[in-house]
Parts: sequence; C-alpha cells; structure tokens
Amino acid sequence: MIMSAIIKAALAQAKKFGVAFLSFVLSRPRIDIDMILNPSDLYGQKTISVSNKQDHDVPAVADVRWDFLFFWNYIISIRNNSSKTAYNLKIESIYKTKIDHLEQLNNILSLKEAESIDLSYIIRKEVTLNSREADEFRQPFPPFLDKIVIILSYTNEARKKFYTRFVMDANSKQNEHLFFKPH
Repeated sequence: MIMSAIIKAALAQAKKFGVAFLSFVLSRPRIDIDMILNPSDLYGQKTISVSNKQDHDVPAVADVRWDFLFFWNYIISIRNNSSKTAYNLKIESIYKTKIDHLEQLNNILSLKEAESIDLSYIIRKEVTLNSREADEFRQPFPPFLDKIVIILSYTNEARKKFYTRFVMDANSKQNEHLFFKPH
C-alpha cells in the first residue's frame, strides 16, 4: 500500500513534469507581419530612355515606346503579438529579383513581447511600354504579381522552430502561424 502510494505520487509528478516540459517546448511566440507602402515614397516610375524596341519604323508620338523602371517602396513590419520572446528571426522566402532590395535582418535578432521591427522592401520592374500602357501599369500593387508571400521562421526559448506565412495581394493580407515550414 505504501509502495503503491509512492508510485502514484511519482507518476503524478512525472505527468506534471511532462505537461510542463511540453508546454515549455510548444509554447510559441505569435509573430505577425504587415506590409504597407512607404508613406514618404509610395510607388512610381522613372523613364530610362526611348526604347530600341519600337512597334513602327517611325512611331507617332503617342506610340513611342519607352524603357521604364517601375518601383514599389514597402515597409515590412514584423511584430511579436505574444508574451513569449521570439529568437533568431529569419526571412526564409520572399519575392525578390536581382534588382529588388530587402533590408536584412540581424542573424541573432530577437523580439520581446510587443516589440516590432520595420524593414525596407523595394520591388522594381524594368519594362518597355508606351505612355498609355505605363499609366495602366502604375498601380499601388505590382500588376505583374498575383501575390507576395513571406515565410518567416523563429524559435522559442526551447529552440523549437515556428513559422509565420504572410500572404498579400491587391485586396487582402493574411498571417498564418505554422508549426512546420510551408512548401
């Protein structure tokens, strides 16, 4: 009887420790991402030069094709919306070409409760268009993209890795909080 009581007490302690351990390992920070156009320099175009790719031998002025550089200046805001500190934040994936710019995160960055960090993100696109087409191409969301997807990884205090998947299109934004890296 005494042995049975000791075993029951030991099992109860083991269960408590197991639950506490799982709670420690699986307790996750909640990191949310938002993306807005930079209010100081939203989006626009720069005319590079008259293009050598004309539709006609001697085009009318309205039909002259120009080489343009379009740009969209975003601010990516990453915020810890939980009471748990997030460690080792890393942008695993984002749309980026060789002429785009993404401000880099510090490799050992951590965000405590309610902290946030803002990163500069510039999407650029070189295209050849006439002035009418250029006016149609210049929009708040890059018209050549269906959506922008950002995958962010981070760890909790027990070094368990978690992910936030942020999806933005011309009309909506959504954060998904995941235990496994999305494909």
